[in-house]
Amino acid sequence: MAVKVVHVTSASRMVYGAVHSMLTLANAQRDAGYDVQFVTFQGKEFGQELRDLGWPVHEFRFRFKIDPFTAPVLAKFFRREKFDIVHTHLSTSSINGCFAAKLAKIPSVATVHGMSGKLSFMFADHMIGVSEGVRRHLIDQGIKPDRVTAVYNGVQVPADVPSKAEARAEFDIPNDAIVYGTVARLTALKGVEHSIRAFAEIRKQQPRAWYALVGDGDEASNYRELAKFLGIGDKVLFLGYQEKVFDALAAMDLFLFPSLKEAMGISVVEALAMGLPVVSTNVGGLPEVVTPDVGALVPAQDPQAMATEALRIVGEGIAAYGQRAKERAESHFSIASMLRGTEQVYNRLRGLQ
Repeated sequence: MAVKVVHVTSASRMVYGAVHSMLTLANAQRDAGYDVQFVTFQGKEFGQELRDLGWPVHEFRFRFKIDPFTAPVLAKFFRREKFDIVHTHLSTSSINGCFAAKLAKIPSVATVHGMSGKLSFMFADHMIGVSEGVRRHLIDQGIKPDRVTAVYNGVQVPADVPSKAEARAEFDIPNDAIVYGTVARLTALKGVEHSIRAFAEIRKQQPRAWYALVGDGDEASNYRELAKFLGIGDKVLFLGYQEKVFDALAAMDLFLFPSLKEAMGISVVEALAMGLPVVSTNVGGLPEVVTPDVGALVPAQDPQAMATEALRIVGEGIAAYGQRAKERAESHFSIASMLRGTEQVYNRLRGLQ
């Protein structure tokens, strides 16, 4: 009989790395024969987005961080549907979903996608940290080590990704340009101000350099103004949110990731999978992803260091770094290993190992 799993999420839209990782896992589980369904929060656009993708979706109304009225209703639904595992994502859905699972006497696991506080996961039978950094962060807060397992998010490059020339034509980038890029939400926590400043330094030595920024956020207009102020406004492309993110990555030569706080950085793994060297900040779980053979780690909020390392890698040869990047993504961050690690946690919770 197929394992019956319900993923519970409070996500509002399909624009976050954590959401894409959850969907990657759900698709892999469905392909492996699992019965997969979703619970979303009423009033969130994400529920309809899931339905448009063909997923079974059940919406519940949550009014509080911990909703004592909805949790029993959700527990009754879990029992009626006879789920084998309740799998939660994000803090609000984890505290409510795992509490409901406990009421229903169904094993629960919460994936911790960020450097989060332990209280949001107090009702989870087990936690999956998306990196060893997240696992250590939870243990340092007093969580018992045997309640947390590190499972890296996996990625797979689509078969229909355009060539570099085709991607650059799509985004109006000259074919002979050296293209630096970043995929991130344009918020202060992602540190994009510092990569823009790094690119300004890079431009002083590389007149053919362009910078492609993929993502939306509340700092977008400020970053546009910063690029203009630094005299690079015509060379910084604000591409907005791209549903086909690999098409944008295909146009790039080197990936900059200036985040100030990061659990793993799924966009960094996607960049590696596309064969892009990465210059990243040395925070959170990023040192587990970016090793010296595929790029470089620099201090957060240090544009000069980021520019120096990017120029060094270009000078040493992007192709060799890129080949090693692709190999690292395939060996450490595959969907198969993500599915296998999650399945081991499920089996443990169900008493099968």
